[in-house]
Order: sequence, then structure tokens, then C-alpha cells
Amino acid sequence: MKKAFKVIGYLFLALVLVVVGSFFYVFREQQIEVNFIPNYFSYCGKQIDNKDSEYKEIVSWLNQNRDGWVLSFVSYVPVQVYSHPAFSVNVLKGGVVVSYKTDYGYPQYEKTIKHGLQLACESNS
Repeated sequence: MKKAFKVIGYLFLALVLVVVGSFFYVFREQQIEVNFIPNYFSYCGKQIDNKDSEYKEIVSWLNQNRDGWVLSFVSYVPVQVYSHPAFSVNVLKGGVVVSYKTDYGYPQYEKTIKHGLQLACESNS
């Protein structure tokens, strides 16, 4: 009987270690793949590319902030979105969410940060 409890205890300990290890592996800080940034985005109802200041601003910000992202399984409300079929950036008040196409789907990464990026489209009126 003592042996059975000991075996069950070791199995339980192993299970706990696997669960904790998996959690820390999945939610570790990661780098986003800035090489996947497309040549253009749809932004504020228009297409922007490397000739537009908005495009340069978001690409520069992503390149400067490629570290410290966490895999996210939460659906975020679109606030200020730079979209492309294979790459999207959602600028939120307290952070930024990036999603891009990989061989395994569209993982989503979030970074909680004060960013200074625009949260609304500028009006041309």
C-alpha cells in the first residue's frame, strides 16, 4: 500500500512539473518576426506603404520593440489596426497586439507598453 502511494505521489509530482513547465514555455517572452512585415498595410481606410509616414512609424516601432512579446489566446477589440492578409497590428491604449501568418496558423502576440502610437485616424477635414 505504501508503494502505491509513493508511485502515485511521484506521478502527481511529475504531472505538476510538466504542467508548470508547459505554462512557462507557452507564456515566455518572445521575439516577433519582423521579417514578416509586409510592404503595405490597410490603415484608416487607405493603403499605406514605405512612402507614408504612418507605415514608417509602425514598422520602425515594431523593429525597435521586437523583444518582450507574449503569446496571447485572448481576442482583442480592434482599436487602431494596421491590417494585411498575412500580418496585422492592433494598437491598444495600453499595448500592441501583433498577429501574422506562419506555417502553424496565425499566432497572436501582445505587449503591454506605453507606446505613443496613434489611437485614432487623423481627420482630413
